[in-house]
Amino acid sequence: MFTQTHLLVGAAVFARPGNRTVALAGLIGALVPDTDVWAMFVIERLRGASGCEVFHYRYWEQPWTTLQILLNSIPAYLALNTLSVVGLLVPGLLPRRVALIVMIFASSALLHVGADFLLHHEDARAQWMPFTNWIFRSPVSYWDPRHYGQYFLIFEIGLGLALAMLIGLRSRSKRVWVAVTILSLGYLGSITAGLMSGTDHLRGPGSCEILESNAVAKRATSPSESIVAP
Repeated sequence: MFTQTHLLVGAAVFARPGNRTVALAGLIGALVPDTDVWAMFVIERLRGASGCEVFHYRYWEQPWTTLQILLNSIPAYLALNTLSVVGLLVPGLLPRRVALIVMIFASSALLHVGADFLLHHEDARAQWMPFTNWIFRSPVSYWDPRHYGQYFLIFEIGLGLALAMLIGLRSRSKRVWVAVTILSLGYLGSITAGLMSGTDHLRGPGSCEILESNAVAKRATSPSESIVAP
């Protein structure tokens, strides 16, 4: 799902008025699994890569693939959750507050990676490392129209707006309403990126085709690959 949806899910499940620490732990847990993508996008764009190059090529290169596996590891978050439960059950092992924060963080991250496990096809990750490098390719993609992405997008936007309303009504805070409104506006950007016919992104038809056609043309005219008649 989109990052803003993960944040809204984390806030809806874990955030409650009057407990900012728990709310923050839930939000950070919802955000961390996507930080590899944001870091990759910013760094590679600063290096001069186009949006298409970032998602079509750099996404599959080191060090980003390793970072993706580390931040989206289901066993890692299960281990953190187990540690926090043991900390709550065994007196003196961990401060109760610390164990609770770790549990909320790990549970929120598990919600994130669990949803992604069910909503990625071509760009699926090996989420069960280090136990296996098996990759589950879901029949449903949250963005790819070849795998019902256009239908899931409608569902996701509806879910996100409903969660934003729930969070706002529950908190009754102007700052929270501003925050969920900003997150909700992110869906406009997602829709625009998907509809723009020349968008500089893998999910649009523009620069990726141009990049590929230019590469093919360059190979065809390369002296090392051209056939020279005797």
